[in-house]
Amino acid sequence: MKAIISKHNSQYSGILLNDEKLYYTSYGIESKEKIIDHFKQIVNEPIEIEEKNHPIIDAINGIANGTNFEVPNIDYDFSGYTEKEIKVLKTLLKEVPAGKTISYGDLAEKSGFPRAAQFVGNVMMKNRFGPLIPCHRVIKSNGTLGKFAGMANNPRKKQLLVQEMKGKGMDRFFKF
Repeated sequence: MKAIISKHNSQYSGILLNDEKLYYTSYGIESKEKIIDHFKQIVNEPIEIEEKNHPIIDAINGIANGTNFEVPNIDYDFSGYTEKEIKVLKTLLKEVPAGKTISYGDLAEKSGFPRAAQFVGNVMMKNRFGPLIPCHRVIKSNGTLGKFAGMANNPRKKQLLVQEMKGKGMDRFFKF
């Protein structure tokens, strides 16, 4: 496993690669030591660490700070996910562009699993590719935010959505 980290403004972002496939993302970490410790806890094995720029990290930072929502072509390592979970993640990635949202139930239906909103919520909790696979764009059917990073009404989820909607000129459609 290899970790690539880089500093953006005053914070660190990074990725874990498994045989050059994206395994995990992290961003907004306040120190190099904390992001390295975090990665070591995720994989629980020795990791090679490089500090450099990387196009995937640039995409993460662009989404996180609202300056660029383009995601490069990425080869994801979906090990540990079931086929159904992978289908939900891929559907989200394909069907919900920046500035748009989808309900848990609608994503379940689009993924081929009608009436499985709770399952989709659980998949979003397991998403280790945020914000590239944009679980922050999945909201409750009543237009409220739902959970993000295990916390109801997480202000970071709202921040990401507001940035995307402003960036796409859609801020007049805010519901939250």
